[in-house]
Amino acid sequence: MYIYHHMKIKFTLIIPIFNEAESIFSLLKEIESEFKGMIPEVLIVDDGSKDYFLEKFKKEKLKTNIKLCRHKTNMGKCKAMLSGVKKASNQLIAIIDGDGQNPPSEVKKLILSWKKESKVSSQNLIICGNRIKREDTYIKRFSSKIANSLRKKILNDECNDTACALKLFKKKDYLKITYFKNMHRFLPALFIMNGGKVINVPVLDRPRTKGKSKYNFNNRFWVGIIDLLKVWFLIKKKEG
Repeated sequence: MYIYHHMKIKFTLIIPIFNEAESIFSLLKEIESEFKGMIPEVLIVDDGSKDYFLEKFKKEKLKTNIKLCRHKTNMGKCKAMLSGVKKASNQLIAIIDGDGQNPPSEVKKLILSWKKESKVSSQNLIICGNRIKREDTYIKRFSSKIANSLRKKILNDECNDTACALKLFKKKDYLKITYFKNMHRFLPALFIMNGGKVINVPVLDRPRTKGKSKYNFNNRFWVGIIDLLKVWFLIKKKEG
């Protein structure tokens, strides 16, 4: 249904990772298989991993020409995304998590939506994955549900599932946003603040089978609420 060779569009697939050696290599092989002979630029941003990722990466025989960007220390997913976007060769950027919960096939859905929507709204467009059925722990689903409800009510950002890593946008539009920690959680609101448009695309989600999640209730929910207020003040400041 989603035939990549009909897309004829160049993009960079950015994969931020932190201690994801158990899952990233199977994901890379899945990307090779999914996109076959038309592999996008793949850029892994290793955010200070302390596992065996780098050692295995040097030995792994991957067909794809993969670029690697590394932080010496862990600086957070948001900083990893920024490093990846800056180093990307293409203007169109897709983001996918390295834990394997985002099927690479779903990136095609975002690209097809982009091709359709960019014809009528080419400025500051962001395509967001909206997980049909979230395959996560109860705590993660509960905290995200509450945070999503509060965020949508306060920011009116038109995004159904901002915690979904799958995103697609233009490099230049992303770089217009002044960087701050955890801004990746509020990209739809920040794009709208700059006159952008948000499109939600239903995507599949898979259970995490390898590695450990970096998030818990405290570092996801309470930190998210504090950041939500920061973004609200930022938007109000720009409006007024």
